[in-house]
Amino acid sequence: MKTLITSLACALALTSSVAFASDPTEDKKAKPLQIGVFTTKEAKIQLAVRKSAGQNAVITLRDAKKNVLHEEVMTKKSEKFDGRFDVSNLKDGDYTLEIVSGNEKIEKQVSIKSSKEEVSLQRSVQLNK
Repeated sequence: MKTLITSLACALALTSSVAFASDPTEDKKAKPLQIGVFTTKEAKIQLAVRKSAGQNAVITLRDAKKNVLHEEVMTKKSEKFDGRFDVSNLKDGDYTLEIVSGNEKIEKQVSIKSSKEEVSLQRSVQLNK
C-alpha cells in the first residue's frame, strides 16, 4: 500500500512539472510578421496580417511618388488584421503596399490597369512579385 501511494505521488509530481514546463500561453519565440494578400474579382485588394503582440504594425498604401494614400495602424495588443481595400477610385499606375512591424518590413508591388472593351470599361488589379 505504501509503494502504491509513493508511486501515485511521484506520478502526480511528474505530471505537474510537465504541465508547468509546457505552458501553452507562454510565448517562447516572437512570431514573425506574416501577410496574405490577393485581389478580388471586384478589383479590390484583400489583406490579412498576422504579427506578435507587443509591437505596433503600420499598413500603408503608397503611389509611385511615395505619397501615402491610405494608412492603418495595428495596436500592440492586436495580433491580426483582415481588410479589403477598394482601389477602384485610383488612377492606373504602380502602387506599393507596405507593412512594417518593429524591424520587419514587407512590401508588395501593385499595378492597376484599365482595359477598354467595346461595351464597358474593365479594370484589373495585379500583385507583382
